[in-house]
Amino acid sequence: MKKIIIMLVLSTLLTLPLLCENASALVLTELTAKFSDIHPTIDGFLGNAEWNDTKKYNITLVGDTDIEAWLYIKHNGTNIHIGLLVWEIYTHATDEFILAFDEGDDGGRGSGSRDYTLIPLQEDLKACYSSYQLRDGYYNGSWYAKADEIDFDANCTHEIDHGPLPSEIEYWEGLGWADDHWECEFSIPFVGNDAGTSDVSDLSCSVTDIVGIKIQYFYTGANFYFPSGDKTQVNTYAYLRFSPPIVESCSGTGEQKNSFNLYEDVHVNGSGFLPNATYDFYVVSDVETWTDGMPIPAREAGTETMITSDADGNVLPVAIWNDPSTEGAYDIVVDVNGNGNYDKDIDALDNDDVEVTAGFVIPELSSLIALLALMLTAFAAFVTGKKRLL
Repeated sequence: MKKIIIMLVLSTLLTLPLLCENASALVLTELTAKFSDIHPTIDGFLGNAEWNDTKKYNITLVGDTDIEAWLYIKHNGTNIHIGLLVWEIYTHATDEFILAFDEGDDGGRGSGSRDYTLIPLQEDLKACYSSYQLRDGYYNGSWYAKADEIDFDANCTHEIDHGPLPSEIEYWEGLGWADDHWECEFSIPFVGNDAGTSDVSDLSCSVTDIVGIKIQYFYTGANFYFPSGDKTQVNTYAYLRFSPPIVESCSGTGEQKNSFNLYEDVHVNGSGFLPNATYDFYVVSDVETWTDGMPIPAREAGTETMITSDADGNVLPVAIWNDPSTEGAYDIVVDVNGNGNYDKDIDALDNDDVEVTAGFVIPELSSLIALLALMLTAFAAFVTGKKRLL
């Protein structure tokens, strides 16, 4: 019996590294591209605060010797914008920066969310060479890059002995030093926004999808990847989401709250916004069905018109309706792109929490409770006054 137990323990110990290795291969990095109407100039220089309105990911390009890099991702509803700063002091004759995508399978040219399979003629690749040449590629048993039907813009520049000026990303990141490095910018259209014909090198996704993405830095004899694993290992691709921010009615301390008494302050909080950003804000009468592109109804009188996120893109509990005196059911909208319309998967919406479709309510019962509370308060004050007279 003891021998059997010992053998089982040894077997477990021997297989544990394999289990860990397989588990690590399934650990996927999640990246989120937030909406921003600031379109970066694709000139190979990440500066002038054009990338400072979105999150910076500190990543590692894994190779024989790992390379530190900064990654910025955002979108404007029509294009994905990707900024990449690679802390590599050397240049080579064949420096190349590559983005590979795992799209969905629709039996045609790929679309929708990732399917974890590299399907011929359905996966996309974008490449930018140090010689300012672009290649638009696809997967067909192997990865190919071609010089025609290019439907994206990119630029990669190696900065040498530059200074920490206001036009530099280092300035906006608050750094007081300079170092040689690569700065790369990509602008990739969502499907239907390239003004050209559909082909195998289109990125066929939209803001409603979740695609896989792999970043590769290549020069002769050396490859570096983020996440680790080469372009053929589709399970190691990172998730790329285009999730809209979240807004929710809450108490003054931040707990979700969907029903308020008459004359009780209504608060909201939220997450997933751009850092230190201000947005148009609406409390509106409950809309049964929100449709993409519909005009946002008029605000309720006395409600806030703007809302601001903090440095982490969060909205801390803030009063948006003081002493509301109107019973009813209401929805909350943050107009992220500021166009006055509700844009699904871009704008933040709080609805469908209570009474079928509303984000929050001030129910009719609350008015009676509030009236009774006021009457009791007045009565208590009257009794106290009488006692003092006696």
